[in-house]
Order: sequence, then C-alpha cells, then structure tokens
Amino acid sequence: MPWDGVRRIIWAKHFDEMEIIGNDHFSIGVPIEADPEFKAMLFAAAITHIDGNKSVDYVYRRHGKKYLETFDDDRCCPPGSLKDLILHVGKTAEGLAKRLSSGNFVPQQASGSTNAANVLIRMQSTFHAISQLILGGLALEAEAVIRQGIEQCAWSLAVMDLDDIKKIDKTSPTKSVSRLKQSFPGAGHIYGLLSDSAHASPSSQSRFVEYEGDRVSISIRSSEHCRQALLYLVMLLDTYANIAESILSHMDLSTSSFEPPVQPYDYNTINRFKALFNDADLRQYSAWRGA
Repeated sequence: MPWDGVRRIIWAKHFDEMEIIGNDHFSIGVPIEADPEFKAMLFAAAITHIDGNKSVDYVYRRHGKKYLETFDDDRCCPPGSLKDLILHVGKTAEGLAKRLSSGNFVPQQASGSTNAANVLIRMQSTFHAISQLILGGLALEAEAVIRQGIEQCAWSLAVMDLDDIKKIDKTSPTKSVSRLKQSFPGAGHIYGLLSDSAHASPSSQSRFVEYEGDRVSISIRSSEHCRQALLYLVMLLDTYANIAESILSHMDLSTSSFEPPVQPYDYNTINRFKALFNDADLRQYSAWRGA
C-alpha cells in the first residue's frame, strides 16, 4: 500500500527482520517494516555525507519523492513475497514461544512437558537462523538447520508425557521423528530428504551443479534454490505450531486485557504464499499433510 503519512516505529530484533538499502557506495540495514519516510531520510542523509555536504535538506527536497516511492511497502515487502513469508514465519513462531513462556502448567504436569516447552521456546533462534540462511541464498545450509528443527519438535512430542527424567534423557530425537506421522503423514519422507541435504548426498547436491561442456559450475548462493527450503520451513512451522498448541492446551495463560484474542494456528500459510512455489512443491506439501 502507498505510504499514508503515519510514522511506524519498528524495532527489528533480528537480522531477518531487516533489509539492506544503499547504492554502489554504501549499504545500510533497516527494519523491513519501518515506514518509507524513515528509510528515505536515512538514505538521503547517507548520500549527503558521501557528497561532502553538511545539510540533508537539499538532497531530500530534490529526491525525497523518488526515495519514498522506492521504499514503498509494495516494493520492499509486497504481500506473498519471500520477505513477507519470512516475517510471517518469524512472528508466528515468536508468538507461540511467548505464550509458552507466559504460561503455567495447571494442574501439575509431567516433567517432560516442561522440558518440551523449554525446547520449543528456544526454537525461536532456530527459526531466525533458518530465515537468515534463506535470505542469504544458502539453501543447503538452511535445510540442514530445518532438519534439526524437525528433530527438536519430534523430541518435544516424544517427551511431553514422560515423568521419568532418565527416560527423557534417553529419548532419541531421530527415532522420535516417526511420531510426527500422527499429524503429518509425510513427515518420514520429508525428514529423509532433509537428511540428504544435511549429509550433502549427491542427490541433494545436484541442483547446485551445472555442466557446460567440460566446465562445471557450483552455485553457492541462489534464491531460486531456496524455494525448496522455503517449503520445508512452512512444514517446520506447521510442526512447531501443532506441538506448541498441544502443550498450551494444558497451560494456564495470563493474557493482558488489551491484547486481542489469540487465534489457533492457521494451516493456510501455503495458500497465502502460493506464488513462491510450483506444482511439484504443492503436491509435496499435500503429501506432507496427508491430503
């Protein structure tokens, strides 16, 4: 939408909530959702400094309109874009983690529930790491961390009803993945594909290799190759939300009076961001959900 003149102050707590603006001479990190005027004035100030001037007024008067158009929301983070999906995933995961952090188990639950909740709360960092790798075009690395996230979720599911600390400690994250099939029938297949990426198998490496005669090109960073990682990220969010809400159902949550009612997790993310995926991706997602 065009800028409406209302200043939005956005605090970006993580790199994946920021974008890089600049030109051939400088780069500045700014919050993706900051208002366009903030970005335009910051950009104009940098130009002014590089040109050796002391006042930003001339640069902003001359180029301010063009800068505002450049940093308009529909250009920086249009609905359905990669950045929009990354922000959606981060906010959803963070919202669930905050609810877990603010709740108490009532009545007293098994110690496994506390351990599971702790793991899910810490997984905020897992989601941020994945987002930064995808934004950097590092598909293989992102998929390896997504695999770790699937294991973290599977372990949480496996221990949440246990009350014997020795049994909890001996629970294998890898062996627990099969339990995810109860909610996501395609979990085993997807975990296998992610394992191929984590172990750098030839099948997972082939998409990064191009042959031209006797020459071989290796792609290290590529946003196109990250499409598959994005799909896996949506699946991880599904898994995370499913288990988090299961734990939350046994918690007493304190909600501030000014906060809106919390809605259950909506599994419609894939449809909201359909343009980022191809038909094969959508079929794979349907298999993941057992559709």
